[in-house]
Amino acid sequence: MRFIHLLLPLTLTPAAALTELSFCNDTGVGVSVAVGYSGPGDWTSEGWWNVEPGACAVAIPGDLDKSHYYYRVESLDVNFDHDSYMFCAADRAFTIVGDTGCEARGHRREGFNEIRTGGQASYTVSIGPGRDPEEDIIYPDEEVGHDSAASDVVMDPPGTHGEPYSITGILSHCDVFDAGMQCTVLSDGWLYTTDSYGPTPLPLLEEIMETGRNVPITIRGDLMDYAGAQANVTIRDYTLGYPDAYTVERDMMEGFWTSADDPTYQVLIHGSMFEEYYDGRPDMAAFMFYQWGCDSAFDGQIAFQLVSWDGNEQRCAAIEYVEPGRMSIWVAGTMRPLSFFRTQ
Repeated sequence: MRFIHLLLPLTLTPAAALTELSFCNDTGVGVSVAVGYSGPGDWTSEGWWNVEPGACAVAIPGDLDKSHYYYRVESLDVNFDHDSYMFCAADRAFTIVGDTGCEARGHRREGFNEIRTGGQASYTVSIGPGRDPEEDIIYPDEEVGHDSAASDVVMDPPGTHGEPYSITGILSHCDVFDAGMQCTVLSDGWLYTTDSYGPTPLPLLEEIMETGRNVPITIRGDLMDYAGAQANVTIRDYTLGYPDAYTVERDMMEGFWTSADDPTYQVLIHGSMFEEYYDGRPDMAAFMFYQWGCDSAFDGQIAFQLVSWDGNEQRCAAIEYVEPGRMSIWVAGTMRPLSFFRTQ
């Protein structure tokens, strides 16, 4: 049976005795727990551990060698809130390698909460009370999602302009042109773009732009066509999500940066767009997909994979540091990091 429950921020405490990641059920109902972590080859998720009321279960035995773990709790009796650290999950017992393409592989993609071990070799998560499932029922006379200034705009039925889709990602930014605008959402290595010259109404895009840049978002509409790494879509409606592990870095990286070693080399970061300038001339823009490490390099460091419209960009860079006036990134496969100071 598939559970449709959310995960509540729970109480996390270092365990005093055994070295392990364990979960203790302080609710009055049975719960099931899944965990996620950075595995040897890719992000990995595992579940389920059934934990009865008043009992504890060990999900990961032995010393905890990672600074971050993730978890999800489900129950037939109560609902739990969750963050937007996304992993693959399944209804039955599972071990899934990779956190992308979940649906295409026959799984579901769900939100997990973060555990920061702080160097502790052991951690215990105490699962507190959830919510009554009645709270999540949407009745016909209730509004769904956000209050929309564009709610009076007539939308085309799903499937009118292509295959219906729903994706969760990051709204990089919206561009305003003379007679319209375009918004770009990043998800799973794809650039989802929509503009007001097509079926998406301009008032809806204006409303989305007002939410800001680098905003967690779920969009729904029709997939019209795609080429390279770009998918052209319509947006029928949207909901905003929760901050993820990279929110601070995304915000601090925005700006115009000049190389400390070569003043003719500059970088503009707008939302999640990464545009390089050589002697004042812009190169092809790419987009920053934040992740932990670059394949086998920079394990445990926050990094970003660059993806261009045509899909040919292959660079990945770790963030050495980013401060209000300066930053340093290290591109995988190069000999030393690149240092920048903020120009704007």
